[in-house]
Amino acid sequence: MPATAKASILHRISGVALFIALTFVIWAWSESLSSPEGFEFVKELFTGFIAKFIAWGTFAALSYHLIGGIRHMIQDMGHWEELESGNSSAKIAIALWVIVAILAGVWIWS
Repeated sequence: MPATAKASILHRISGVALFIALTFVIWAWSESLSSPEGFEFVKELFTGFIAKFIAWGTFAALSYHLIGGIRHMIQDMGHWEELESGNSSAKIAIALWVIVAILAGVWIWS
């Protein structure tokens, strides 16, 4: 499967993941703003492994969707449309995302 296909599929998957993660984020915002006890509950919840993993996954999905979206906008302007440059830009986008996801993991778990 060419890199352009992988990049396109990852962009769609990251969009779906963001939609699903949005339910957790909206719930956390709602709960934290409901009362001081709700805020403390969400604060304690976010110190656990599962919550940190969800936060990392959400950030990873958001970062890939942003990087892939910028790549698609550049292509919409008529750049990177050739086979070679399209594959190169897809590989660079995926590599950049891996780096950002690793850095986000280090930041969240530190």
